[in-house]
Amino acid sequence: MTERYDDKKAFCRFVPALLLFAAFQFGERTAKSQVETHTEHYKHAWDFSQAERKPKMNLKEIAYSHYMPAKRKRRRANTCEGYASALRLHVVPRFGRMELEAITHEAIQEWVDGFELPGAAAKAFKTLRQVIRWSIANLGIRIWDPTIGIELPRKPKPEKHVLTAEEVATTLRGFWGHELEPAVILSSVLGLRPGETYGMRWSDIDMRSGAVHVRRTLQEVRGLLHVYLPKTEKSERTVYLPRFALDRLRTVWREQGRPKGRVIGAFKPSQVARRIKAWCRRQALPYVSMYQRRHTWATIAVEAGAGIEAVAMMLGHGSINTTAQYYLQPTRKICAGVQALVSERIVGA
Repeated sequence: MTERYDDKKAFCRFVPALLLFAAFQFGERTAKSQVETHTEHYKHAWDFSQAERKPKMNLKEIAYSHYMPAKRKRRRANTCEGYASALRLHVVPRFGRMELEAITHEAIQEWVDGFELPGAAAKAFKTLRQVIRWSIANLGIRIWDPTIGIELPRKPKPEKHVLTAEEVATTLRGFWGHELEPAVILSSVLGLRPGETYGMRWSDIDMRSGAVHVRRTLQEVRGLLHVYLPKTEKSERTVYLPRFALDRLRTVWREQGRPKGRVIGAFKPSQVARRIKAWCRRQALPYVSMYQRRHTWATIAVEAGAGIEAVAMMLGHGSINTTAQYYLQPTRKICAGVQALVSERIVGA
């Protein structure tokens, strides 16, 4: 029995018809037994269908009772914090009380269009889309995905601030003897991700060869520290310090008694960022964030003539497309170098 009945009244109305059919088919003598047999069968089917029919959940229940617990098992704490923030601030206030079947394409598009900041719109929409698609895949909810074809507002490309090679040299000199000098050196000359710098241990640095093994990342979420493996397979890599940086790090390492722990000591990532910023202001040093130091390194490397493949490898990117899209800045020096090559070809043609 595959057909479901909305209520017991429908089932009861079906029984007399079943009795007449049985009497015609089997005769009065066997009709009663046949009806009893079929009645029990259909009654069981009806009860089974009712047991199978789970109470419908709204988006808020799905998000907090199913989606987020599943994500916390597979995603990093800071990533889950981003999901939770988007749900709390944007998704649940608008769609939390609605069942997924009631959320329409038009409602989502109107909601997205109402955001003032394109970045917030994109983040909120992507979170909503993940909840819906996860529910379709994991909860057996049979709906047409209403997020297909949604048009997001175009985000203006942020202008990334990077330092010049001269400004990097000034910054390194300004942090000479500072307790966070090792972190500034590593982030400035290796293009490490902030979490990779925070998670770097002295034991990861070969003081003879200058090899630096990127083995982990340290992240802080709501004051708690989380240690993870590098972001991707390519992120777990070995890079090499330039001679001047190795010499200085070796000196600091010896002055500190050859430690093996984290290069940032007992500081948390948030404390590192604040202290570096405060020191730059106090000493009137060029300042960029830890992540912008990574962009700075990539830009200087390209300006110096390094191939994009080598830059991508040092940055730990799985594809050179990522390097080209997010890390290469069309600085005057890069553009001038390209134009010099083109001019040489044109004039020499």
